[in-house]
Amino acid sequence: MARRPRRSFARGPQPLADAVWGLVKSIVPDHLIRLVHVRAAWERLNMPWLRGRAYPLAVVKDEVIVVVEDSQYHHELMYSRDELLHKLQQLAPDARLGRLRFRLGVVPPAGPRPAALPAPPSGPPPMSAEPSDGTSRALADVVDPELRQAIAGARVLLGRA
Repeated sequence: MARRPRRSFARGPQPLADAVWGLVKSIVPDHLIRLVHVRAAWERLNMPWLRGRAYPLAVVKDEVIVVVEDSQYHHELMYSRDELLHKLQQLAPDARLGRLRFRLGVVPPAGPRPAALPAPPSGPPPMSAEPSDGTSRALADVVDPELRQAIAGARVLLGRA
């Protein structure tokens, strides 16, 4: 009976991410992984006029093939090809890009835009100089006279701001 080879644990524990990436790379072809990197970078290009008008279709060797909806945008992208390639190379260095090629075709519909985060409040809400009836009733319900006075003083200060 043949003996199983012994494993070497001399390297110590390895990060789980390395094991997961190793598994993904053994199943998914390299060009599809690179295409996912390019598409993620495409969404981060900060060029809203491109959304729904051009989209990376495939990665072949070191070339990204971008499908463009009409000749006007195709012409515009031809002039900004070098800049666009440079941005994609910076945003997706793992994709190992060397060239961009544009071709006319049907662009897949753009996905839903991420919901905009609400603007952070700029400060406390404005308060009128006089407290509302509800505030006056709540203040009257406070039993401790010192606490009631402190709350009333804070309310006056907030009304001035």
